[in-house]
Amino acid sequence: MRYAILVTGPAGAGKSTFCASLMTHLQTSKRTGHLVNLDPAAAPDSFEYPPSIDIKDLISVEDVMGELGYGPNGGLVYCFEYVSAPSAHRELQR
Repeated sequence: MRYAILVTGPAGAGKSTFCASLMTHLQTSKRTGHLVNLDPAAAPDSFEYPPSIDIKDLISVEDVMGELGYGPNGGLVYCFEYVSAPSAHRELQR
């Protein structure tokens, strides 16, 4: 049987700490776990374990801010709209 845990919350709530502790527990228990990053603004050094899937491989806030001149909030909105567009799903399947 497979399970998934979706961890959400505001900045500083302990999401990364929880995920790192869970991954450590799973490895100690000799179980498999995969970390998936859905935050296009997450700093690469914020993960103790590398994500199996990283949304930043498709789009990142830094790229949007640099290429389109958006601020951080506008960049996040653009990223979420991009990912929700049907064409983004074709990119993710490659």
